Amino acid sequence: MKDSLMMLANFLKNPKQTGSIAQSSKFLTREIVKNVDFKSSKCIVELGPGIGTFTKAILEKSRPDAKVVCFELNKTFCSYLNRNFNDKRLMVVNAGADKIKDNLKKFNIKEADCIISGLPFRNFSDKDKKKILKEIKDSLSYKGRFILFQYTNNLSKMLKWHFTRVSRKFVPLNMPPAFVYVCEKQSK
Repeated sequence: MKDSLMMLANFLKNPKQTGSIAQSSKFLTREIVKNVDFKSSKCIVELGPGIGTFTKAILEKSRPDAKVVCFELNKTFCSYLNRNFNDKRLMVVNAGADKIKDNLKKFNIKEADCIISGLPFRNFSDKDKKKILKEIKDSLSYKGRFILFQYTNNLSKMLKWHFTRVSRKFVPLNMPPAFVYVCEKQSK
């Protein structure tokens, strides 16, 4: 219950940044992580992890030598993640999605195999959406995947412009219901 109250409090303080009043459901989490190739992913980036609902599932399935890099603007959430996840594979970065490449370099990581996002793109200007999507694409390995969820369907066109293959699935058992997109940098 404490985690739910923290989510709500941060949403009320800054709804455009937090994007959601509640944690993602186990159904949404399952749909996100089932699209990650954990066997071959050496670096997984998570954008906007909040209190780590996806982070927990990612760490449970990731390789022992994988790096999981979480980018979070909210300092309260950064502190929460660092306090509650005692895992040497996890790195929490207090920075935005427009700084992925620069921060990966600091950790001696060339590129991400997978980027997972809970960012509220509906709250961003078109200019910011394009900038972030370019940064994501440029930060992915050649066969990398970008997996995200959104509460609306209005990002499809922009995703298709940036990625060679985009699929979408509706997940009704979440509050609110969500769309999960799987975007591939290069089709197989």
